[in-house]
Amino acid sequence: MRKKSASEIDVALLSEPALSTEDWREYEEGWRLFNERQFWHAHEAWENVWRRRPEESRIFFQGIIQLAAAYHLLVVKKRYGGMMRNFEKAEEKLRLFPSFFLGVKVSDLLQAIDRARAEVRRVGADNLSDCDPSVLPIVAFRRSNT
Repeated sequence: MRKKSASEIDVALLSEPALSTEDWREYEEGWRLFNERQFWHAHEAWENVWRRRPEESRIFFQGIIQLAAAYHLLVVKKRYGGMMRNFEKAEEKLRLFPSFFLGVKVSDLLQAIDRARAEVRRVGADNLSDCDPSVLPIVAFRRSNT
């Protein structure tokens, strides 16, 4: 299944998908890993779920995958350009969703992106190691009643 850009998504079709037990397990594991700063492993857990999702809402998984990739590039790889592009792509996708979606406050994720980008601009592309670690969010995940 081909990836769609945010501009190709019919927002009227965006609804919380009915996740399988395996999907929920990997999705929740992704948030646990994300909150433990294991961004690459969170990315991988969510990618497994994303691959199994056929509906328009699968773009949510793309958004959080790109968010995790951005933080990985900030914390581990120290790659300014790729990090900023991933923050931009994540934001573009996550903005399509309501404030609360699949157990997380999307609005908090968007605020975290803004804080991280502001901090990165403050320290500069060559000083990513100097970023204040408080810009790495802890995401409160609460599973919906399913």
